[in-house]
Amino acid sequence: MKVGAVTMVYKDHWYLAKWIRYYGQLFGTENLYIISHGDDPAHCELAKDCNHIRIPRNQLPEDFDEQRWRMLSDICAVLVKSHDWVFCGDVDEIILPTRTDETLLEVLKRQAPHSVIGAVGFEIMPYGNSRRVLKFSPRYSKPSVLGRQITFSLGAHGAFGDWSHDPDLALIHFPLANRDSFRQRAQALQPDLDDLRKTPLGERSYRQNALINWGQGQRRKADFSAPEDLANDVLPLRTAAQQAAPLLATTMKVMNETEYRVAPRRLRNVQISAEIDDRLIELFSEQPT
Repeated sequence: MKVGAVTMVYKDHWYLAKWIRYYGQLFGTENLYIISHGDDPAHCELAKDCNHIRIPRNQLPEDFDEQRWRMLSDICAVLVKSHDWVFCGDVDEIILPTRTDETLLEVLKRQAPHSVIGAVGFEIMPYGNSRRVLKFSPRYSKPSVLGRQITFSLGAHGAFGDWSHDPDLALIHFPLANRDSFRQRAQALQPDLDDLRKTPLGERSYRQNALINWGQGQRRKADFSAPEDLANDVLPLRTAAQQAAPLLATTMKVMNETEYRVAPRRLRNVQISAEIDDRLIELFSEQPT
């Protein structure tokens, strides 16, 4: 079975190192495809054994996210012709089997060929004194494993074509696994946000304001710490995903008769927490490999 993985990255060196380490051990670095947004020497070094594509980084256009996911959709459309499966997502996301005694390849062998699979989303949340827990995230329960061509919608939170969630797979969204790297991300985005602020407030578009607000939220999130009670009733990841998957199925909606996506607001009050198991503890260790 031949499996590829695709991501796009700007700066985010710690996240990229973890992404390459995780998927490289599973699929081989020759099957990793990294789109580097800008000319970053650190990316060249980290991705030296991967397929590395560099694209220019100029002032961000308002429709940057639309352009980005159209490009990633097109790249994946090419790769699914030569791979059995293609994983696609942001550099701070990995797909993990929910069973600790199973590999991704073993999960994939059970899947229907030419299907598109959504993983059940969980965010790493810090709480207390240097502790972490996984919190169920409808927003990050995304179509991430492609057995056929598909077009992602904005942020890859949905897709133009049918897909469904499999509780055997979890999407781990891990920006807060390293606070220092998350703060560096916020700082790296500052020049882009400053550029947007040059447009007078009354003349800014909705998209410009949304990007500015998102950047401000990133700075606040770097200091976020969840309440202690988040860790109450923590479940094994497998059990948590099995509880969450049927809830996701009830909120799947079709927009404009073409886009399939989760309605995350309908699940905003659902609290499901899962434990950080040894696989994630080892991956996110600060120690060199």
